Amino acid sequence: MSGSLLIVGFNRPEALESSYARVFKQLGWSVHFWTPSEALQRFSRGHRLGRLFSTYVHVEAWWRKANLELLQLADRLRPDLLLVIGTEGVRAGTLAQIKVRAPQSLIYCLYPDSPHNLDADRINCLPFFERVTTSSPAWVDAFERLGAKRVHYLPFAADTHLHAPFAGAARADFRHEVVFIGTWRGEREEFLEQLADVDLCLWGSDYWRNRTRPGSPLRARWGGRPVSGGEFAEACSGGKVMLNIVDAATWPGPNMRTFEQAACGAFSLTTRSPAVLDIFREGENIECFDTAAEAREKIKYYLAHEGERRRIAEAGYELVVRGGHTYQDRVEQLLGWARADGLT
Repeated sequence: MSGSLLIVGFNRPEALESSYARVFKQLGWSVHFWTPSEALQRFSRGHRLGRLFSTYVHVEAWWRKANLELLQLADRLRPDLLLVIGTEGVRAGTLAQIKVRAPQSLIYCLYPDSPHNLDADRINCLPFFERVTTSSPAWVDAFERLGAKRVHYLPFAADTHLHAPFAGAARADFRHEVVFIGTWRGEREEFLEQLADVDLCLWGSDYWRNRTRPGSPLRARWGGRPVSGGEFAEACSGGKVMLNIVDAATWPGPNMRTFEQAACGAFSLTTRSPAVLDIFREGENIECFDTAAEAREKIKYYLAHEGERRRIAEAGYELVVRGGHTYQDRVEQLLGWARADGLT
């Protein structure tokens, strides 16, 4: 099956949207993007000041004009599938008019965030999608209550184009006992400070330097930058224990790191949740913790038992990459739904 796909979202190499786009292209689909934030910039008045203003303040007239661009693009392309990632910046009325102008187009929403980040504009869009997917099984009921017709749990996955075992030996600055890759947040700082007596490295934005409390030992543990692509794989290769902290806003997950670290062949120590353990088996292909004290105990144990650490890492890789948790597998699920909805 091949066709035409219009993705509403970010067209960046390492964005979730691009992971889906790569698979569709491999299947012979023509893929087009419309990025709401970029369209808004084109219609913001006041040149540079207006563009900056629109970043923080919703100006309905500007968003309406930006969405007219989406309507015109959908009218011209008449895509078989319109895939909206997240819905931010999309107007419900625009989706309604697309359904009038291109009734043969299926409109799906992949919502990669938690209900915590839903606002009124996003909620208003939900009834106009044939299907909505959530990244956690715990959120299906919430989206149905908010007006979505058919809601499915479709977890994140591994993009094997981006996430694969690192070839060769990791450089010295990537070799650490414990590694965390992610953005600074206050609760993460509080948690990680309890592990600061081990060889810990943090990779992420300069928030780790600027927002940690004065005197925090974590300031000296910051690797100096975010890591992605090959450097993400290198960090996973050099880190003996890769921490995956699932915070309150995204719990119970599983989050992206759950699959990405496993696809890089890493040993992951992850926040314990029922959604994670629906896919993984603790002690077999992942390890989990509830508290910093439990994380400390498991770090100490697995640093002293390299064979067990490697066994779990290898089993996690097999589960994700060969066990149905790549974006190739997720696209096949989407296409199964599309066929059921009449796509030929």
